[in-house]
Amino acid sequence: GLHLLGRRDTELVLTGWELDALALHQATGVVSLALPRGTTCLPPVLLPYLEQFKRITLWLGEDLRSWEAAKLFARKLNLKRCSLVRPGNLQPRPLEALNQGLNLTKILRDALPASHKSIISFRQLREEVFGELVNTEQVAGVKWARFPDLNRLLKGHRRGELTVFTGPTGSGKTTFISEYALDLCMQGVCTLWGSFEINNVRLAKIMLTQFAAQRLEDQLELYDEWADRFEDLPLYFMTFHGQQNIK
Repeated sequence: GLHLLGRRDTELVLTGWELDALALHQATGVVSLALPRGTTCLPPVLLPYLEQFKRITLWLGEDLRSWEAAKLFARKLNLKRCSLVRPGNLQPRPLEALNQGLNLTKILRDALPASHKSIISFRQLREEVFGELVNTEQVAGVKWARFPDLNRLLKGHRRGELTVFTGPTGSGKTTFISEYALDLCMQGVCTLWGSFEINNVRLAKIMLTQFAAQRLEDQLELYDEWADRFEDLPLYFMTFHGQQNIK
């Protein structure tokens, strides 16, 4: 069937027998190839001939050996572009399906994806793992400028992680978290505060004082200067406060 391939063909059905390829082409008109050694092996020398296809359906036979071969061949051809026709009474090999008057087009349409969207192998992760090893410092996250001990413990602030700070009332949680967030915010980390206990005016006052590193109550003439600089930080506040409806 190789001589019937066109350069613009993007979909293909692989079979294990010449008569199966003929039956498929006759019944559906799709491009069909018969593997030269059936289900025994897929020689690497054939792989370049199959590179142009975006979707490959493997319909090799109706026994367990054919099913196992189809899964093995799909891994060689790239699971993401392969689909498999599972052997069964209503899905025999193509020639038998044609003889029984079955709808071969429907069987092809119902073929199972070779890859599961929620499962991947190390081969698919390999390059990303190498990237993490090469860029260890970047993967560690944004480091705190004011908390070297925290950097040693947590390595940095990373996207997608949740850190919980606990402690009794008055132990300094809010004061510390304000400084913690301000440190990152000054390095360009977009920060959103959801403070349900302390109102936003008081919280902003605490953070502005920490930002200026001085008591602005005693130097009100400096307020506008520090407020302008503070305003430029990527810092935002939710308007929720106190008890809220769950919805």
